[in-house]
Amino acid sequence: MSEESVGKSLMLIITLSVVALIGFFMYSVASSATNRPILVQAGDALISGNPPTYTVTIYLQNIGTSTVDLTGINLNVPDIGASASLTCNPPTLKSGEITKCTASLSTTSSITTAKTAIIETKYGALKITLLRA
Repeated sequence: MSEESVGKSLMLIITLSVVALIGFFMYSVASSATNRPILVQAGDALISGNPPTYTVTIYLQNIGTSTVDLTGINLNVPDIGASASLTCNPPTLKSGEITKCTASLSTTSSITTAKTAIIETKYGALKITLLRA
């Protein structure tokens, strides 16, 4: 083998290695960006009861590609200045699964109409409308 063909072979090997590294980097960035939980409201969110304690019932669905952990999530209703911890059963959701979340909301305000609420999770915030049951 001549020096020229050895040089060409080394250049080919180096080029293929660089292309493989770039491809791996692009694949890992794309897969990590799309591998995440996405929570959406599934059905109506209802608020029932009378002052001072209301019961809130919300159904959430994970339409993302990874499992979501719903422990420690909070519900805030800015219009009445109230917040509460949401308890979801089951607390973890795989892709496509739905959970029922409930909370006891304490306020002296009388709730007679729909209210805007915000669910705060470790993955972000979800704005919902609570309908009066």
